[in-house]
Amino acid sequence: MKNVYNVIILIIFNFFLDTNQIFAETKNELSFSIAAGNGIMENVKGMHTPVTNNLGTNIKGLVLDDDSLNTIYSIGIDYNKYINKNLYLNSGISFARHYTVDTNITFDGGYNSEFPEIYFRGLAFELGPSYRFNQVPKITPYIGLNASYFLGEQTDTNYGINGIDTYGEEGPETYVKCLGITPNLGFFVKSGFLKGYGFLIENLILECDNDHNRSMTEGYEADFNIIQYRLDYRISF
Repeated sequence: MKNVYNVIILIIFNFFLDTNQIFAETKNELSFSIAAGNGIMENVKGMHTPVTNNLGTNIKGLVLDDDSLNTIYSIGIDYNKYINKNLYLNSGISFARHYTVDTNITFDGGYNSEFPEIYFRGLAFELGPSYRFNQVPKITPYIGLNASYFLGEQTDTNYGINGIDTYGEEGPETYVKCLGITPNLGFFVKSGFLKGYGFLIENLILECDNDHNRSMTEGYEADFNIIQYRLDYRISF
């Protein structure tokens, strides 16, 4: 899947190498936004200590009984570069916080264990084309596809061995790095009292390679899939 993401990123960058086209006109925008959302964390696996029915220290997969992964908030700023009548290049950065719920996990082999909530925070970077449809009548709808990169930290990493500390509470923050794509669909108002305001639905699809977490002491992989609902306000210049 990561090879697919890499190909998409190369296509996006190669598409915009023609600088004469990129700087053809000055109809650019800045957009300020805030979002919340709901999704899932799945395909979690990593080097794990022995558990019932899987006694070796090896790569183990697990499933969260409640796999919810929610966006508390995402605050962003985007720059939209005019290409032609319908096409823009979108680049953005946002600060986001996500969290899982307090649940249990089921390991490959059937063993069940507690899994206290965890929190992620970090910066999300976006780059990709955005296509705008004809105005209807004061509203401009659009679709986009961004290459996405999330870089941040995870909290609540304690393993809680030998009665020292509590499993899943506090502990050293750990490194989180994710790569993926974000298709999106939205609209904004072109004139009138609400000129500049808009709404966007985006699907954040990420493959993550994270550092240690509790009994996964050598790191773990996971997939994030979150639908975010974003309100924005844009200024043209």
